Amino acid sequence: MGRSGGGRHRRRRAAPGWSRRWECELDAVWTDQAERNRLELVLIHPDAAADREGRPWLQFGVTLDVGDGDPEAEADRLAARLAAADRQELAEVWGGSWHHSEDPA
Repeated sequence: MGRSGGGRHRRRRAAPGWSRRWECELDAVWTDQAERNRLELVLIHPDAAADREGRPWLQFGVTLDVGDGDPEAEADRLAARLAAADRQELAEVWGGSWHHSEDPA
């Protein structure tokens, strides 16, 4: 079974510019069966190796609402929202070296 670029199922890749601009590395993405209309992103600042290496780090969480529309259109909408947003307006601090956060709440 070959891959076809014209099929409805295409692998999406968000432009890496938003994660570089946010100074974060994407750590995980998930959704809960009970809340399929929500997508959770977990980001690590500055990178995932910071904790292992004893450097200060923060874990950010981003919750995105997923609509009932066409999946490709929804993926494009969510990618555009991340690309346009600032980390401080969209992400919450979920963990890490709290004393390095300006607003841990």
